[in-house]
This record gives sequence, C-alpha cells and structure tokens, in this order.
Amino acid sequence: MPNLTGSPPKQRGVLFSDHQLDERSVVVIGDIHGCAQALRELLTEIINTNCQVVFVGDLMDRGLQFESVLTIVYSMCTDPKKWGIKSAICLMGNHERMILDAYSGHDFRLWLYNGGFTEDFQFISDTNRWGWLNGLPLYYEHPTKVDWDGEILNLLVTHGSVDPGVPLEYQDPETLYWGRKIQGFSHDHITVHGHTICREGEPLEYDTPTGKVLRIDTGSYATGIVTGVAFREV
Repeated sequence: MPNLTGSPPKQRGVLFSDHQLDERSVVVIGDIHGCAQALRELLTEIINTNCQVVFVGDLMDRGLQFESVLTIVYSMCTDPKKWGIKSAICLMGNHERMILDAYSGHDFRLWLYNGGFTEDFQFISDTNRWGWLNGLPLYYEHPTKVDWDGEILNLLVTHGSVDPGVPLEYQDPETLYWGRKIQGFSHDHITVHGHTICREGEPLEYDTPTGKVLRIDTGSYATGIVTGVAFREV
C-alpha cells in the first residue's frame, strides 16, 4: 500500500520470475525514482546470471538516492559484463524528458513541480551524463519471442503507453513516455509499461482488445518497492 505516514517507506526490490535466471532471461525493471536501496536489493537476484535487463525509465525525482541509481544504471548499460549480465538498456521516461527539457531551458518549473531536485541536476552536469540521457530510446522490442504464462509472444516495453497498430518508428513520443491509456500494441505482443502506479505494490496484467498489457510501476517512492519481471526467450 502507499506510504501515508510521511516517513520514508522501507525499500524493497521484488523480482517476479517463474524460472532461474540465465542468458535467455529478460528482466524488465519498473520505475525507480531514486530508490537505490530497493534497486540494489533487486539486483542481488539479477547480477551474475548473464540475463538481459530493460529499465522502463524514471530513474530520478521524488526519491532521494538518484546519484546512486544513475551510477548503477549507467554502469550496467555501458559495462554489463562488470555486473555479470548479458546486456542492459534504459528507456526514456517522462521524468528523463522533463529534466532534459529543464536543461534545455524549455520548462524548469514543470520538472521541479514533478519532484525534481536541483542536486540531481547538478550531479548530471558534474558527471557529464546529459548526452547519455538524451540518447535513451523510446521503446524496446525484444528480437525473439518470449514465454508469458504459457503463451509465446513478442515483448514490447515502453515507459508510458503505445498506439495499437502504429509502426513503432512512427509512434508519438508523447504517447510512449507520457501516455496512460491501457491498450496493447497487438495480439502478438505483451506490452510492458511503467509510469502509471499499481498502488497495491504488485504488477497488474490486462487483456485489452488490442493485446496483453503488463504494468510494473509499483510506486517506488510511495511504497518503497521497485519491481522486476522476468520473461524467458523461446
């Protein structure tokens, strides 16, 4: 449940998996929002398994440990062997988009209003990570099919939402990192999103008219829970 006491929630990293992780595993990790302790706990089940990792974005804001989160995620994406994993990629979340817009002078107040910290802004400058953040992709489609609860499906990950049937390269970026509409990309896909909080602290699955959707933002800054969900290649 969301934290209503005003005190920081106890952080936990939770992995949902029906198999032992290996090089055929793809672990999608939900919104982190500066909860480094929860991320570290989750990674104890991921590192040295040779699996593949996809972060949905929203590494920053609202939580207080963004420096550690960015350091970890950047290292995993740029030097996965150091972590004993096959690969890692991080997507553009709406909070990455907001801080980039603040950096460009577009709208500093919007980012601050949504939980931004000037210390985080300075840390990105000090570590010269603006270019890396600006280059984050808007979606990830796994090159091979995965097994999801006995169904063989394509795996698509975005931060926010997706427009069914629109070729991925022509999707509206605003939809991919800001959208909240729950709709699958196609019946051949399972589409995984962050962005919209599952307030009970567990992922939520939907069978929509346009395909399956799995939401995995478990409200880290409010619940303390950072969630990973493992898929297995077939």
